Amino acid sequence: MELNKASTRNAWAAVDHLTRQVRSGDLDPALSQWIEGQGFDLDITVFSSACLFDAGIYTGTLVDRDGHVWEFLADLNDPQGSEMDDVTGALGPKSPEHPKADPCDLVTMSILYHREEQVAA
Repeated sequence: MELNKASTRNAWAAVDHLTRQVRSGDLDPALSQWIEGQGFDLDITVFSSACLFDAGIYTGTLVDRDGHVWEFLADLNDPQGSEMDDVTGALGPKSPEHPKADPCDLVTMSILYHREEQVAA
């Protein structure tokens, strides 16, 4: 993928950095374990966001091996309070195929990043 604009390169770098942090456990090893416990393979899951909401509680968005986009609330203190929602059908302009898609949007970029990783594999 050609990244001609600085803003697009910045979005790519943000997705790359966060994805590497979650995959390696550097963001929070417990979060990485929780994501794996939900059935996601960290080696091929891409992250557009993962934010500490409160002590031991993360919210975020990821792209799975099939290119589906999921929003999550991971309560590492109370796994029963956690949620995962497949939001792929409601992406609208966040989908790269949408005519108003913006590759600087981190969800859009995470989908594009995931596709590039799949091509490279």
